Amino acid sequence: MKKILLLSAFLLTSLLNAQTETPVEVPTIAVKVPLGETVHIGDISITFREVLEDSRCPKDVNCIWAGRIRLQIGVAVDQKTAFLKELLLGATKPGEVEVTEIYSTNTSVLEAVAVQPYPTSEDNGDRAYVLLVSEKMR
Repeated sequence: MKKILLLSAFLLTSLLNAQTETPVEVPTIAVKVPLGETVHIGDISITFREVLEDSRCPKDVNCIWAGRIRLQIGVAVDQKTAFLKELLLGATKPGEVEVTEIYSTNTSVLEAVAVQPYPTSEDNGDRAYVLLVSEKMR
């Protein structure tokens, strides 16, 4: 009888511990916007217009400063309201802030996640840049 009681207590403890929730990170799904092209996400059109600065430290090099990338995009809402926006991803200088938000509403935010490809020491400077954009719900 003691063995059955002990086994029951062990099983009950195991079941209770198995019920604890483990937080799971939701993967980010990104839309690719190639340089010079326009992509539509719902009622928003995003045009990747220009790379203004790419001082990101190459992957295979040790740098004093991590660097950053600045770019200009065009944003149109419902094909009516259009404006230019400068994004800044990466390191900032004193007085600057990182700017990744492209457009926001009460329910969602379009945000720049990254710019690919990331430079390497073997790059010759010719890169087919692609802006990665994700939508986050509020």
